[in-house]
Amino acid sequence: MHAPPKKTSTARDYRERINRVLFHIERHLDEPLSLPELAKLACFSPFHFHRIFTAFTGEPLGDLIRRLRLERSALQLIHLDDSITDIALAAGYETPAAYGRAFQALFGLAPSAYREQGKSWPDPGSLLLALDPCTGEDELAARPELRTIDALPVLFVRRTGPYGQAAREAFEVLCRFASTHGLMGPSTRPIGISHDDPTVTSSARFRYDACLTLDREVRAEGEIGQKNLAGGRYAVFLHAGPYERLGPTFDQIYKGWLPGSREQLRDEPCFQAYLNSPGQVEPEALRTEIWIPVL
Repeated sequence: MHAPPKKTSTARDYRERINRVLFHIERHLDEPLSLPELAKLACFSPFHFHRIFTAFTGEPLGDLIRRLRLERSALQLIHLDDSITDIALAAGYETPAAYGRAFQALFGLAPSAYREQGKSWPDPGSLLLALDPCTGEDELAARPELRTIDALPVLFVRRTGPYGQAAREAFEVLCRFASTHGLMGPSTRPIGISHDDPTVTSSARFRYDACLTLDREVRAEGEIGQKNLAGGRYAVFLHAGPYERLGPTFDQIYKGWLPGSREQLRDEPCFQAYLNSPGQVEPEALRTEIWIPVL
């Protein structure tokens, strides 16, 4: 009679342990990442870890690490002035030629061509005109408010897939847990972290963390995790309108505002703070803060 709950508990425990490995990989991409080290982190034997990891993520460990490093390098090609050789070395390749072959296999372009294509954006003025003008408030994204915060403790659930679908699924699980444990209150803030750039990563592999702020200690369980969002300075932009138009707003921030702002990005993920929800207002009345970490 107790077999089904035992299976569910085991599956949740495995997911939690695999997530622990994924978060470690994301935070240590510049460091050597060995299978025995990651297996130990997940409390699996090295003999079984690789099969378990692939079964849960759909991607072999080495392939995932290489892909994340290449995807990060693609963003560096566009947003940094570092040489292609330096970016190749930072991605773990011994020569630019080896890096170029791997990069072309994933993106279909040589690194130099990808950089040239990515940096040939319109000037900031034409970007503002290109935004959907239907709300009349898109220009607010060009005027950020600079805020400094302490580290922010949150509960979170991760889902992988197209952002809209991943966000719905993750928040459904997270809010059910929070409601059951009496964590939903006037000060609770829903936050989303979209880890991957849609211009770089395929939608099936988007990583999304649904988060809720905490005002007291809570013990995480299974796939419900707990972490701190980094404190420090942020440039905070207001997005007005449907979530489907967040992409153009991010484009405006990174391609329009950032180059002329004299601000430098910190090596932390940005996040969205949802000021209202589709269950409360019409899509055009949705308001979302976009928090960009800056030095």
